[in-house]
Amino acid sequence: MKVVICEDECYWRDALKASISRWALNKNIELQCADFYSSQKLIQYLNAHIDIDVVLLDISLSSEEDIDGMTTAKHIRKMGNRVPIIFVTVDSARAIDGYLVEAMGFLKKPIDEKRLSLFLDRVVKQKKPERVFTIIAESTISSVRQSDIVFVEVNNHTIIYHTTKEEIYLRGTLNKVMQLLGCENFIQIHRSYVIAKSKIYRVKITYPYSVDIFNGHEITNLPVSRNYITNLLEVYSDDVLQ
Repeated sequence: MKVVICEDECYWRDALKASISRWALNKNIELQCADFYSSQKLIQYLNAHIDIDVVLLDISLSSEEDIDGMTTAKHIRKMGNRVPIIFVTVDSARAIDGYLVEAMGFLKKPIDEKRLSLFLDRVVKQKKPERVFTIIAESTISSVRQSDIVFVEVNNHTIIYHTTKEEIYLRGTLNKVMQLLGCENFIQIHRSYVIAKSKIYRVKITYPYSVDIFNGHEITNLPVSRNYITNLLEVYSDDVLQ
């Protein structure tokens, strides 16, 4: 597994490297870890290496010659690089705009190794070959990558797959949708909605319940019914960690 750290404080760079090394040792995973103190060095490295698995990025890079972590992440995305980004911060409020760059989440200093491990476990899981679903509509057959599915809704027995590229309409029920997609990466939140777990950004935990999900570079808000809120919160806290 190839990990890159960008942190301008030596203490926190060393702490992150030590924590990641312990995780890799416990998981019996071969680790390659590069670390940098500036965004410029990070960007140069990413330009030259396209096989990085995850970047841990200090959101408050403080060098006068440097740009901060959020600006760095935006630049990385403009480069067309989709590498998973985990922000590291002393103030979690600063990471609230992480959805703009589709960040995996954030780690607050001092580092919680359990939370770090959950993030790195997700990175390993996402490295597995991506599933491609065959969706048969009335006049078309579409092959859709799992990562492109944002959410699915039903309206008067019409199923709508909302993907990052298009909307696909067909007749059916959400039960049939869940049979196709499975529960590992998707979760039903309402009698009318199934969402991708990886797209969850935020859950409103007071009634009326709702969830914000990534929809490209925007956030879509969907209602969550009482029957599904407990299960959603378990997924949100134990798996997604946004």
